[in-house]
Amino acid sequence: MRKILIEGMICSKCTDKIEKKLRSIDGVEDVKVLLDEKEAYVSGDVDEQVLKEAIESEGYEVTAIEPIEGIKHPEERKGFFRRPLKRIENSNEDTFGPGDLHYYNSKKKEKEEK
Repeated sequence: MRKILIEGMICSKCTDKIEKKLRSIDGVEDVKVLLDEKEAYVSGDVDEQVLKEAIESEGYEVTAIEPIEGIKHPEERKGFFRRPLKRIENSNEDTFGPGDLHYYNSKKKEKEEK
């Protein structure tokens, strides 16, 4: 897995564009682009130069590509999205108070109305 530092992303359309471009590359297994951190995580057997050229062809600047050792199988990546998930939990806690993730359950609302 590689961590790619990217400059020039300003919105979710930017992250979607980069993610789509990276997923189109042969050999890429998984991609996650994080706007706030200005970074992308890419797993798969792909040359770093290919990744850099793909991102820069979309108009963004790659400032660094760092290998992340020790993450090889999907089962080993269970903590991969922990940081973004923790931010969502903290945001929900600020809005709704302490507890697990909050979400709107339309089926529960329908039952309450009956």
